[in-house]
Amino acid sequence: MTQPTFKRWYDRQPKLSQAFKLIIILPDEIRSIISESLMLIANREFDAHERENSFRTLGSDKILGLHKSKNKRREYDQNELLHKAMNYLYVLSDDNQDFMADHILALVTYIQKYFATCQEFKAEPTLEAVAQVTHTYVEKGTTEVERFLSALREEFYLKLVSPSKGGKKPVQDILANLPTPKENTTTQDNQMGMKVKKLDL
Repeated sequence: MTQPTFKRWYDRQPKLSQAFKLIIILPDEIRSIISESLMLIANREFDAHERENSFRTLGSDKILGLHKSKNKRREYDQNELLHKAMNYLYVLSDDNQDFMADHILALVTYIQKYFATCQEFKAEPTLEAVAQVTHTYVEKGTTEVERFLSALREEFYLKLVSPSKGGKKPVQDILANLPTPKENTTTQDNQMGMKVKKLDL
């Protein structure tokens, strides 16, 4: 039985291949933000920068692959940060690549949650907030990034129910047009003493 041939090195790893396909469809600015986060994780966990520059720890295939990468012919090479992040991943072992793929998938999921929240509350997404999501994930972990997204959701919600200086829209109309709360919603008093639904992620 012949072994399958793979066009790209990361296609040997199904999870990494899936993660890369998600990254490549994102806007270039977001790719850069994710790439910086990946490099931080790879250096923290595996000293990826040192591995990339130490040929003694790499096989001949990976040395040749790094040399070829300087030609920048791959679809992700035009983004300098993504190019560097992919090289960091390339020098890792299969198990460590799988570990990094989990982080990529988690990061993309949290970014998607942020954009979904913006869309739900008709808020303008910002690169600063995307960077904050990724930074919080890398530096503080999943619990803190979930807390950050919940706080952001609460902030968007309170902006809807608080009268603005422009045309005042009745609170009842705003509440009627809000999406139906998902599971894990709780009722709490807001600052005006009203009973409102807290929309949790």
